[in-house]
Amino acid sequence: MRLNVRTFFLVFSTLILVCMVTFWSNCSNSNFSTLSNNEKPNFEALLQNVQDVIPIDCFINGNNNKVDCLLKNSIVYIPFSFLKNYFEIYGKIIEIDNKKSFHWSHSYSKIYHQNGKYNSKGVFTNFQNYKVEERDRVKCVSASEGVPVSNQWNPHGYYYPTQIAQFGLSHYSKYLTLPSPKVRVLESGQLNPHWKVTDASKIQIVFNTQVNSNVIDFFSSDGGISLKIDNKEDFFISFDIALSLSKSSSVVIILKEIKDPEEIWKLHYTCSRSLITAKGHNIYHGMHCNDNFKWKKLARNLLIDLQKGLHVLKKTTTKMFRSKYKLCDFKLYGVGYLDNLTLSSSDHISQFYSAVHWFIKHQDKESGGWRNPVTRKISPVIKPLKPGWLSAMGQGQAISLLSRAFFHSGGNELYLKTAHAALKPFKILSKNGGVLSEFMNLYPWYEEYPTVPPIFILNGFMYSLIGLYDLFSLAPNNSQVSQEAYLLWKQGMTSLKKMLPLYDMGSRSAYDLRHVTLDIAPNIARWDYHATHINQLLLLETLDNATVIHTTAKRWISYMNGTRASHN
Repeated sequence: MRLNVRTFFLVFSTLILVCMVTFWSNCSNSNFSTLSNNEKPNFEALLQNVQDVIPIDCFINGNNNKVDCLLKNSIVYIPFSFLKNYFEIYGKIIEIDNKKSFHWSHSYSKIYHQNGKYNSKGVFTNFQNYKVEERDRVKCVSASEGVPVSNQWNPHGYYYPTQIAQFGLSHYSKYLTLPSPKVRVLESGQLNPHWKVTDASKIQIVFNTQVNSNVIDFFSSDGGISLKIDNKEDFFISFDIALSLSKSSSVVIILKEIKDPEEIWKLHYTCSRSLITAKGHNIYHGMHCNDNFKWKKLARNLLIDLQKGLHVLKKTTTKMFRSKYKLCDFKLYGVGYLDNLTLSSSDHISQFYSAVHWFIKHQDKESGGWRNPVTRKISPVIKPLKPGWLSAMGQGQAISLLSRAFFHSGGNELYLKTAHAALKPFKILSKNGGVLSEFMNLYPWYEEYPTVPPIFILNGFMYSLIGLYDLFSLAPNNSQVSQEAYLLWKQGMTSLKKMLPLYDMGSRSAYDLRHVTLDIAPNIARWDYHATHINQLLLLETLDNATVIHTTAKRWISYMNGTRASHN
């Protein structure tokens, strides 16, 4: 009987110990100072019935960094919350079928293995998974240009070519991989009988010589002209609009929160030059109308427009749920013309061409580049880049975008011509306004940030190589465009294969080579950039089977699983 009691006590004590270790894994602070009652647990009380387990202090590296630990039979138990921060590792408790397990990981990013050779006509890397416009560093999607406005380095907002190219490439990739959208035409040259018109307003169909087709001609002097929509599923709306600048003309779209019908949001699209403003439950997107009754096409994701407005109002905007809102009304105010009013679940190809047309419109004719209108500070030991700098990554991704537009459009020469002109900065040294530098006066390199001295950023360089490949593979065979892009591609690939070992830090990759050119500590790539390096190498490996590309990608994948280079 005594033996059974003792055995029961040991089993019970062990269960308590396991529960405590599980509890510690969930704690958010190494010293437990953030528990719900803001007090440390009473270890003596918790452990009084656990045999041979005592609380001890763990001192890290002999300094005052103390951690509460447990000791049992010469084994020290350290809280995972401390290990997580100290070693930059990740873990969580997962319960499946009432069974809990602890999942430990060394990285948080995903690797995308290639299914065959990379195809420039297809998706761009793994960009079908990107949601560029939802990023916090996107101030809004411009109602004037139809592309994202960045606030990453300037809160007032500016057009960042790299981000705009990523926006277009992500929507092209979604266009290829997602199901065709549901489309509902609400108005197209035939008067919808569901328009609600007040006595002081007028709406009619007229022939418009600018567009050479029938359109809606409207006039409203009071509460607007409205079309009830009442849709809970689709939030992408597009239309052509021409407004009078002499009147307070605008388009207003009304959304309601389903669970709280009194919570009404009004999205205003006006001729204002402001990007986005908000007051109360009114969010204003400026279309920058320049001429009286000049036609503009708007293609808007209403949930994104609402999200960015809520951010201006400093409300929670982490994620927008379709199930939370309902699209209610489309209203016209003032004087103007309307055509091609369409509601759909998405319109990725329209957003792709919005980005394409931005690059056509804003290319610097002399340099062939797209200038970044913001100061960029890279390191305290080098001068910041002043507004007007070019980026090899921005140039490369714009070229990838334009090359796909050339292919998708069936050979529109304007897209090819613009992409061809974008090669110019790759031939001009960064100190002279281009994006070209040389490592040790031996290997040409295309700089994402053309600093002096150069720092040789890896991911931006490889994105520029992909852009050069896209152009020479999609341009007409043996054309001047194809030949120029090919030579720049081969030159860059040679440099990559020679310099790639310099980025291997033994447990992760380096973001750049500032530890070589600036004589400072290495800039270790965080896990998502490390994964980007691997994904780019896996893509480039399908185009160039050099051993160094294959072995480096394989080794860097192992780093994500905790492998480290051997030591002497």
